Amino acid sequence: MMLPNATFLPQFQTQSLSLINSLLPITDAVFFLVEENDHHNSVVSYKGKYDIESQYCRDYKQFDPLNLTKFKGSQVKLATLDSQIKPHFLKQTRYFQDFMVPNNHRYVLDIFLRIEGKIVAVISLLREQILDDFSQQELDLLKKLQPFLEFSLGTIYLPQRANQKQSLKTKFGLTQREFDVLALLLRGMQNKHIANELGLSLATVKTHLIHIFRKCQVNSRSQLMVLS
Repeated sequence: MMLPNATFLPQFQTQSLSLINSLLPITDAVFFLVEENDHHNSVVSYKGKYDIESQYCRDYKQFDPLNLTKFKGSQVKLATLDSQIKPHFLKQTRYFQDFMVPNNHRYVLDIFLRIEGKIVAVISLLREQILDDFSQQELDLLKKLQPFLEFSLGTIYLPQRANQKQSLKTKFGLTQREFDVLALLLRGMQNKHIANELGLSLATVKTHLIHIFRKCQVNSRSQLMVLS
């Protein structure tokens, strides 16, 4: 059930977004895991706009009509923004005026991936005004794709991620936070993006990196890539 060449979670996320983009037009997309307190983790932005994702989590998530709290305990597989709020009311909101408009977002569709009924990941598809909202045909297509993505994530990539995490932590004696920093670094994220993702100061991230380099006995990011 793996996507071609997808051997680890970030590759699976990236290739899932590429697959969706090949099936229907999107302006951008984000694939993230949902962890404690609905925190977004292991975020993959299709076009690499991590600053927008950080801004969303920091300032606007609570105002989102597609906020996850609405879908906990439900079996909804996907939902569009316009199904949750009428366009007339949406355009009057701070969320729309201060976040969506500056980032050229108009239509949003969220795909929910669950394990044992609990939402563990979300794929958020974004469209600009010119593309129009998602059609019924597109919704039907995504409903057929959702079980494959959900099954692959739950049976292959999340267990693999847990095993990889434990292996790295044990091998190098990393703390949980050091591992979190390392995982983002291995995805190619810069220090400021790691800080935003984890809610840390830039100085704290740099301190964690010093500890990681020392424990792993390396001097550069490229050497860490080889170890991982």
